[in-house]
Order: sequence, then C-alpha cells, then structure tokens
Amino acid sequence: MSTKRKAAKESKKAPKRSRGETVNSLNKEQLEEIVKYMKTNTFPKKGKTVRYVEQRERGWFCNLECTQTMDGDPKYPQLDLNRFEFPGITGKHLVHLIWWRWENNGANIADGSHISHVDKEPGYLALTQESVEMNESRKYCHRFGWYKKKQGEDRPRCPHWDKPCTGP
Repeated sequence: MSTKRKAAKESKKAPKRSRGETVNSLNKEQLEEIVKYMKTNTFPKKGKTVRYVEQRERGWFCNLECTQTMDGDPKYPQLDLNRFEFPGITGKHLVHLIWWRWENNGANIADGSHISHVDKEPGYLALTQESVEMNESRKYCHRFGWYKKKQGEDRPRCPHWDKPCTGP
C-alpha cells in the first residue's frame, strides 16, 4: 500500500479511546448490567466453576486472572465487554474501573486520576480514586507490607490515612 493511501486510511479511523474514557462512556444502566452479570454468572477456572466476582472476608473479589508485567507488577483483571453489545463499546476493559464507577453511583473517573487498589491482592475490589502519585505510593505499601502493624509500633506505616492500605 502506498504511503499516501496508508495515511488517508489512518486519518479515517476514529481516534482510539483510552480504557478510562471508554469506561466513563458507560451509563448507569450499562454499569448495572455488567456488575449483575459478574455477580451472577460463572466461568471455568482451574477445574472449578467460579463466579466472576464473589464476596470474601476482605470484600468483593474478582476471580478473573491477573497477569504480570515484565517487571513482575500485577496487570489487573479485564472483562470482555463484547458480550453486552453496547453501541461503540468493545474489547476488554479493566474490572476495577467498571466496579469503582458502579460502586460510586456512576461517577466518572476524573481526568488525571487513577483508580487505586487499596488491598495488596489485586483481585480485591477495595478501590479509591486518587492522584497518580498516591497510586504509585500504594505500590510501596503493598510491596513492603506497610499496611501491617509492626511489633512495638502503635500503627501501621501506611501513609494513606484517608483510605489505608490493606492486605493478608
């Protein structure tokens, strides 16, 4: 294909939206439908049938697989939204973004904000919206166990006092 034709073809494509933008485009009814689906439907996992999300001792947990980045950091569970046939919404999207919006009555994720996992285990859906810097600092709480109270200390070292980190 010639360079001119390729450039023309590229200019006709709709700009790709970020995952947050796509999730923000879901309305409350669509969010309800997705969460209801995850709470009531099952899928096979390691020889068992499990619900997409289930209530556990520390809160709601997503059973979809977490993969890892090249650095070993968790990549969070994603749900394929193609099954819902929502106009203009296709592909896999991060469950925690969908869950946070549903849990917060359909509120949009603010520009420049991240939805952070409060719990060390990435499958738990204990979430908060915060700055990129606060999101990054939670990784250290999780990595170094600052959410745990150390012997001889009156409180955990976690600096996230508004929504403290948790874990096993």
